[in-house]
Amino acid sequence: MRPAGVAGDVVIGVDIGGTFTDCAVIDEAGRVHVGKVPTTPRDRSLGFFNAIDEVARGLDLTLGELLGRCHRLVHGTTTGTNAIVTRTGARVGLLATAGHADVMYIMKGTGRTAGVPADELMDLVASRAKPVPIVPKNLIVEVPERIDRDGRVLAPLDRDSAFSKASALLALGVEAIAISLLWSVKNPVHELLLVDAIRELAPGIFVSCGSTLSAAVGEYPRTSTAVMNAYIGPLMAHYIDAIEQGARRHGYRGKVLFSQCAGGAILAEEARRAPILTLNSGPVAGVMGSLQFAKEIREPNVLTTDMGGTTYDVSLIQHDTASLSDTARVEKFELSLPILDVESIGAGGGSIAWTDESSRLNVGPRSAGAEPGPACYGRGGREPTVTDADVVLGFIDPDTFLHGEVRLDVEAAEHALARLGATVGLDIHQTAAGICRIVDAKMAGLLRRSSEFRGVDPRRLTMLAFGGAGPVHAAMCARQAGIRRVVVPPPAVAPVWSAAGAANADITNVYLESQLHLMPMDPELMHASFARISLTATKRLQDQGFSEDEIVVRQSVRMKYAVQVYDIEVPVEGPVAGTGDVQRILDSFDEAYARRFGRNAGFREGGVHVTGFQVVASGTTNKRPLTGLARRAGAAFDESSRRVYWPDLGDWAQTPVLRTPGRWEAERVVGGPALVELPNTVIVVPAGMTATLRRDGAVAIE
Repeated sequence: MRPAGVAGDVVIGVDIGGTFTDCAVIDEAGRVHVGKVPTTPRDRSLGFFNAIDEVARGLDLTLGELLGRCHRLVHGTTTGTNAIVTRTGARVGLLATAGHADVMYIMKGTGRTAGVPADELMDLVASRAKPVPIVPKNLIVEVPERIDRDGRVLAPLDRDSAFSKASALLALGVEAIAISLLWSVKNPVHELLLVDAIRELAPGIFVSCGSTLSAAVGEYPRTSTAVMNAYIGPLMAHYIDAIEQGARRHGYRGKVLFSQCAGGAILAEEARRAPILTLNSGPVAGVMGSLQFAKEIREPNVLTTDMGGTTYDVSLIQHDTASLSDTARVEKFELSLPILDVESIGAGGGSIAWTDESSRLNVGPRSAGAEPGPACYGRGGREPTVTDADVVLGFIDPDTFLHGEVRLDVEAAEHALARLGATVGLDIHQTAAGICRIVDAKMAGLLRRSSEFRGVDPRRLTMLAFGGAGPVHAAMCARQAGIRRVVVPPPAVAPVWSAAGAANADITNVYLESQLHLMPMDPELMHASFARISLTATKRLQDQGFSEDEIVVRQSVRMKYAVQVYDIEVPVEGPVAGTGDVQRILDSFDEAYARRFGRNAGFREGGVHVTGFQVVASGTTNKRPLTGLARRAGAAFDESSRRVYWPDLGDWAQTPVLRTPGRWEAERVVGGPALVELPNTVIVVPAGMTATLRRDGAVAIE
């Protein structure tokens, strides 16, 4: 007999962050059940199953019983990203075309600044330093071969040479091998010959081939992609095996899926072959959940904001579409990857407050993480964090944190803040207020960069706030950024929003083929290019079990004005049947460019180039709606008040507190200053703003 609260089969999403591991279980009735447990850095797979087990115990089920009812299990992971950032990946060797061994060292003109926030660029010493390459020069072997830009073999690579070079690299004791040769995107014959040689000589070694990871022109980003993929390959293969084997051992009979950087999910075997696709997959899953939710509440233009324990992640959705980039940036390296545009800064609940040599107060980017965590967690942390400040100011009730399962140590937080405050001449509460003001200002700056810098007026956007710490700071930083409206998704699931987004993920594959054409190009050639790529994409999904009706294909071209370096994506709606359709695409490019960079920024008369054809193919899943998750009969509000120190007032105020289990039937309006306490987070409503607990389960702050 099923316990109360569980209806039919379930879908499960698990997202592992730097501080917490989140789980969202959605049943057939649309009810959501959530779990939030500390991340286990030494073995993240433990936290994965701990999070699911917490939900199971809340439903009076065993872990095996819950997984036995699961028909889709999707995981967003930062394991690979963390390995790159902490430099704990494999010992990688690189096979490169003779004369081009230093591509990872030369980089590009942006090699010192790629992905570096604007405030860090002002530090000339830090911004002028190139990153330490993943592959040392003694582990790079040059291969005597050459293919030209049209794919013609100019200097052939014979089998003996392939084996010789592969053997030379294996003799250096590498744990993984990356292969990236010139113009392999036009003809991969030499790369494939090297792959065969390596697998014959060392069958168990991880091999990363540039031409199979990226079809984009660009030697440096393609090589970076192949190297990074090899760097995290062995680690991720072990991790994926642990997740799959653990899931089977506990009764799950389906395929484990992994969130990917372009949105949607991929099969475990694809994640094992190309683990680099899981880069930033947790925040991206949150964006995909936001995209679905924004459509459900009819908000086409939103800024998604995810404030977790370590980072603050922001993405812009315009006209019901999330922006897809063809370049990812990690640790100043540029990677040739399709990835949703998500900008991040080190501003989370665990971000550490500190003073610089001028005795100025700063917050982040360093985080206390899951171990030891903020001082108030009582696990030995001594440095003050944003969460410590929130607790001392009274925003977070130490007795109800995480369903009341964790009793926060207010005294430890006060001691940590007192030590910091003594260095800047502030008392405990002034220090805590300063920390909140600084982190709010940093987040507001990112909101402005993600909107104004893209030519979008933030006053015309709605901000979606989620993540464990998101609703605490959302209204205050939105006010600073000029955003007039904040929406917190259904509070029962908002703190684990990325996990919920993962649970509803489609199986998605992205194909990009680099071509260079002067517009207006031949419509028949454009149609043939899309048809060929779409056929490949559709067949792959059909081989994975999707019917024709379940497959959605979206086409776009990448375009730029002549002589420019960077291109933008332009969606292509419908077939390209004639010159009129090509002209429509050209007009769409002008409009998209003007929206991004301003009117009259382009110059069509100078020429327009198509640089590539892109196809995004998705095998659609039966998505559970994300609205209405809060409506339940019989829900009640518990009203009280407590003293809260408000940074904007600079003083204490007796503040109304509305506590709810995150479920209600009737709409309710709460005027600020006030706090709306939920099981896993707190919605802070400053003075001059109101929060509306809506019938669709969301909370709007205006």
